[in-house]
Amino acid sequence: MRTETDDPADTSASTETSRRPPRRTRKRIATLDVIRGIALCGIMIVNLPPLFSLSSLDASGAVEPFYAFEQDFVQNRFFPIFSLLFGIGFGIMWNSAAARSARPRLALLRRFAFLGVLGVLHSFLQPGEALLPYAIVAIVVLLPSTWIPARALAATTSGLGALLLAAGVWQGGGIAVIPGLFLLGFAIGHTDFVPRALRHPVWLALTAVVSAGISVLGFALTDFNARQLHVELSAGLGITMALCLVTIVMLLMLTPVRVLLQAVFAPLGRMALSNYLGATLLIVAAKAIEPDLGQFDDHGGYLAGLVICAGIIVIQVIISALWLRFFGQGPLERLWRLVTWGRTGQRS
Repeated sequence: MRTETDDPADTSASTETSRRPPRRTRKRIATLDVIRGIALCGIMIVNLPPLFSLSSLDASGAVEPFYAFEQDFVQNRFFPIFSLLFGIGFGIMWNSAAARSARPRLALLRRFAFLGVLGVLHSFLQPGEALLPYAIVAIVVLLPSTWIPARALAATTSGLGALLLAAGVWQGGGIAVIPGLFLLGFAIGHTDFVPRALRHPVWLALTAVVSAGISVLGFALTDFNARQLHVELSAGLGITMALCLVTIVMLLMLTPVRVLLQAVFAPLGRMALSNYLGATLLIVAAKAIEPDLGQFDDHGGYLAGLVICAGIIVIQVIISALWLRFFGQGPLERLWRLVTWGRTGQRS
């Protein structure tokens, strides 16, 4: 992977640059890209039913089985992963922020403001989009947390993050879990926890087993109606199932399966912002062509929706892999970096 260096043509900042600590070369963590790509696929499945106005009931008035499956195994399962990864990315970025800008907090404020603008525009196509809430929480929660003394940063953000996550689960999940997961992710990214965790597969396996056991127990002791009525149950199971999935993927990335996972999902994850917005555009285009998916199957259009999602994923995997081969970064990712750091933050 190419290293990030200052632009030698930017002589106006040469004095400030010379005073900054040398920038550490950061290698991408392929496991995070893979997990992010998988999370994007799940989020797409969550977003498709509301965009197509698919009903939760079948013709007889009973709960549509595909809807029930989506609620139990997709809704509130992938969004927490994506939120945690956002915090991890911020933590990793903060470790080198002072070397990339003389005023790193201002640079990150620009970063989040740009994300908020994208969120506002995106909301016209997808009212339940996540970028605007992410931007707001990042500005209100993540940026102020950077003033915590470095010695106490990890302990403080992880402790406060755990409390806020518990509160978010109690409120039913959704955007309520963002602050807690952002802070937990900040602590994980700041301490380089992910690379260290990958060196301890036994602990990863134990975490996967425990989280899977809690999830299975939760389903065994409740039924679908109870999980829908008591949203905190569904939100809590979403966290444990998300943790189980993350640890399983991390373990698989230590096996020969890594090659396949990295080839399919890493390009999606590396272009997460471009693909997240691109998926909405493709879904909206599909809706414009055929707004009624219910005519294609006997499951209220959910099966046709899954086919559409699979098609979009294949398209984005191919386009992302080709784009990264020639350009190294996604189009919106490159623009986002430019807005954040200016020319000195661009790849050489």
